[in-house]
Amino acid sequence: MLRKLLLITLLISVPHLVLNAQDSSDDSARKDRIRRGKQLVNEGRCNDCHTPLVETKDGLIPDSKRTLSGHPSDSEIPEIPAVELNSQEWLEFVSSLDSTVWAGQWGLSFSTNLTPDPESGIGKWNEEIFIEIMRSGRHVNLKRGIKPPMPWKDYAKLSDEDLGSIFAYLETLQPIGNAVQKPIPLP
Repeated sequence: MLRKLLLITLLISVPHLVLNAQDSSDDSARKDRIRRGKQLVNEGRCNDCHTPLVETKDGLIPDSKRTLSGHPSDSEIPEIPAVELNSQEWLEFVSSLDSTVWAGQWGLSFSTNLTPDPESGIGKWNEEIFIEIMRSGRHVNLKRGIKPPMPWKDYAKLSDEDLGSIFAYLETLQPIGNAVQKPIPLP
């Protein structure tokens, strides 16, 4: 009787232990992937353009409450001056822009919200969509290209595993509702 009880206990326990070990292994692999994604985001300096700055007593610093949320939707949209590119007036205009707005021959572009907010960020994307965008340089609807200064051609050279790691990390961020302005062409 004791032998049967021991056998039944083993038959019930072993699969449970194996499944728990697998879950632990999967969780560890996911954490490693997220850690790698965070490393790539930091090395790629994504915060430099996609995180608004905030004024402190020590100067401008990245706003930790709006990490990777893109150009603030509550910011005033700068008016593009009707001057020649590379003129003194144009250079003064460009130098007056904050770190989430860029100007060039394409007009004005605004850093995208990379948080997993489903309405204004990447919350409705999956890993495959993210990788396709980084490979093609075209937005999710594939109707318009990603504007400068986003170095998507450099990201396109990353492996699917690295791009997937970046996406896995971005999914862990706090979702921030911030509908970023669409690009504005030159007048």
